[in-house]
Amino acid sequence: SFRHKLLVLASDIIVSSQGEEEISNPFSGHDDPYHDFRAKRQFVFLQHGIIMSDLSNWLKRRNKNLAGFVTAAIPEYESIVHGNYDYPEEKIWLTGAPRFDTREDRAEKIVYIMPTWRKYLMNGLDVETGVWRLGKQFEKSRYLQYYSQLLSDERLNAAAKQYGYRIVFFPHPNLQPFEAMFAHGEQVSVLPPYSSYNEVYRTGALLLTDYSSAVFDFAYMHKPVLYTQFDRDEFFGGGHVGQKGYFDYERDGFGEVEYDVAGTVDRIVEYMRNGCRMKDEYRRVDAFFAYHDKNNCRRVYEKLRELL
Repeated sequence: SFRHKLLVLASDIIVSSQGEEEISNPFSGHDDPYHDFRAKRQFVFLQHGIIMSDLSNWLKRRNKNLAGFVTAAIPEYESIVHGNYDYPEEKIWLTGAPRFDTREDRAEKIVYIMPTWRKYLMNGLDVETGVWRLGKQFEKSRYLQYYSQLLSDERLNAAAKQYGYRIVFFPHPNLQPFEAMFAHGEQVSVLPPYSSYNEVYRTGALLLTDYSSAVFDFAYMHKPVLYTQFDRDEFFGGGHVGQKGYFDYERDGFGEVEYDVAGTVDRIVEYMRNGCRMKDEYRRVDAFFAYHDKNNCRRVYEKLRELL
């Protein structure tokens, strides 16, 4: 809107969880007359997840020139300071993630299945709607087949019924318009588009993903997570948005890593049978995060004041 553009021009700092050019520059393609205004503005990146892959090609200084780069985990912070991002250390802020201040655990008997997307299965972004177009190869992809098989697995659905759990499928936002393509069993429901991640973190008893950083919020509350990775080499082969970084799922993860449907179902059933408790070996989450208090917002606020 006109008001939005005017406020961007008048601002000293833009703070956002999103790092795309459109967030900080609503004049894209028509911004030459506003160069001086934009040059004085500082951009602070809150992030919308813990960085565990190498995102330096996207976020390095020559591309984004961030005035503040918020981090929450000690290995994450060190990977950026000593990685290929090219920022001086004072620009990387180990403050904790502001959203962690409001996390609360009111778990119900719900197992969420929340995989991330695959850029190489899409056909580009529709700039008019902001929605990613589905590639022709998606319908026959291993990705669709794998999750349809998992969600339809008779043993998984029977165990969920036996132990009183609901299985809830939450596709990545880029795939939510196409959720009807995924087959699933009678104990499985699908969250509607734009459902709240906070609700998932609050009500979930167990969270299954493949590679998504969304599980960090869940593990932060000492709630168990699982990983299922049938296509690891393909995922990290360069067709998606990031390269493999410091985080090793077997060594650093907060739950078991499975590689096929049978093993994944075995593990989910085991957790349901045992009341979905995080195992002791995965309490290493405590050493992963820099802070476990409710002062993340204040630390970011204090860093922002230093920029003014």
